[in-house]
Amino acid sequence: MNEISLDFLTILLPSYVYFYMAITLYVRNRKSPHNRVASLLMLSLLSYFMGEYIKSTLYNAYEVPIVLYWNAPMLLLTISLLIHLCLQISGTLSKLARWLIPAVYGLPFTLYATLLASYADRALYNPEVTGGGSPLHPLILALAVSFVGGYILSSVLILTIGWRRSRNPRQRKVLQLLLLSLMTMFGWFVLVTVLLQYGITTSPESMALYFSGCLLWVLALRTIVNKYDFLPDYRQLFHTLFESGPNAIILLDKLGAVKEMNPRAAILFGSEREAADPASSLRFEDGTTLRERMQDRKSGKRPQVDGELRIETPEGGRTEFLVHADVLQGIDEELLVLHLTDVTRLKEAERRLAESEQRYRQLAHHDTLTGLHNRMAINEEADNLMKRGRRFALVLIDLDNFKWINDTFGHVAGDNFLVHISSCLRRASGPNDMLGRLGGDEFIILIPDPVRTEALLGDISVRLGPLGQQPFQIGQERITISYSAGVSEFPSDGMSLTDLLRGADEAMYRVKRNGKNGISVYAS
Repeated sequence: MNEISLDFLTILLPSYVYFYMAITLYVRNRKSPHNRVASLLMLSLLSYFMGEYIKSTLYNAYEVPIVLYWNAPMLLLTISLLIHLCLQISGTLSKLARWLIPAVYGLPFTLYATLLASYADRALYNPEVTGGGSPLHPLILALAVSFVGGYILSSVLILTIGWRRSRNPRQRKVLQLLLLSLMTMFGWFVLVTVLLQYGITTSPESMALYFSGCLLWVLALRTIVNKYDFLPDYRQLFHTLFESGPNAIILLDKLGAVKEMNPRAAILFGSEREAADPASSLRFEDGTTLRERMQDRKSGKRPQVDGELRIETPEGGRTEFLVHADVLQGIDEELLVLHLTDVTRLKEAERRLAESEQRYRQLAHHDTLTGLHNRMAINEEADNLMKRGRRFALVLIDLDNFKWINDTFGHVAGDNFLVHISSCLRRASGPNDMLGRLGGDEFIILIPDPVRTEALLGDISVRLGPLGQQPFQIGQERITISYSAGVSEFPSDGMSLTDLLRGADEAMYRVKRNGKNGISVYAS
């Protein structure tokens, strides 16, 4: 094999592989520190190999500066990046990385810079040395052998520690394979060095064997990366998220045609070919279709497409979705990414919560027996009317002989009697009146904006007149309704609900003292 063929096989061909690996690892995931360091490792190997090729075939006259100022630094950078990558992959020395990684890079370069400053170039590298001796100065040779061998062994040690401490079977397998590949490369370098020392191989042949070992290690690394994906591919990760996401995702072009959909969307709409036109079939809560919203966004009438919609299922059910749209602007087309989040359970929970809140409010503001407002509701309504300075009348009603009904016919009959009274009051009250039960046999009516004071008694008598005309039936017994009522007015009879109740109570007891079954207006 001639020298050109040997250079092609051992230098140029590996260089192409290193360049391909550098680009591939970086593109797989630009934001991953692991991928960045691995890509730099491949680029440093590429740079070292290209330096060797330039030195041996193109510019022999510049062999000394190429070796000292290009190849040697690239070799030190390569082994430093190797140990950096192993520290990242092992995941066991993260706490030490803050000071250890700068030391990994700084130590060999500091020592090498010291040698460059202390000796002349020709003293450090003499290309005229023949007869099997090394053209490198013993100190540089010792530096290279120490750091190359030491860093490779350190990388093996780091991976071993990570392998022993890891509890993840997949990570242990990756670390085991990386360990095997590194130990194989180190053993190969030792073997080639022994063959060179005993004169079995020449120096050019040994270099070719060294380079071949590096190439085989890189190919092994590529196999491990592709098989176990320990340097993740962000495109594959996004594809996995797209395929396995719980939300329906649809990719539409500017005309609303489906370009792609994930499995969740396919369940809702069928496959891309079978799906009906979602831009026309998807209708939001305000009645607009997706196509109309897309057109409105394009014309500037609507800033975004987002909203809520409902889809009828084949089983007759209904699924509610929260829709969010992202616009992807390509070079020659605009795509709309539609995210449909199933909020059916959330909406159902909201409805139940609203119903529960309504029930709790009903219980908090209404009497459980009659359904009329309770004292709390009456207090709130009276406070509101007072704050607005609105005139109103308060009617306090006490049923006559209610205790006799309870004692004679029982408490169930008494409860039914109270329900009957509440029904009669509802029919007799005005549309703006507020009816309430204060407790026992006491009822209350708030009448906003009543008639003038002198006509108030007559107006309330007309309102409550039907009570006496609707007797309560218990079996064969018909009981005529008898009541005593007192009336007070805001603001003439008091500026607080307490004052108004006191006045109405006095007027009511005036009726009871005068024989019951009547109405009296408080005179302050």
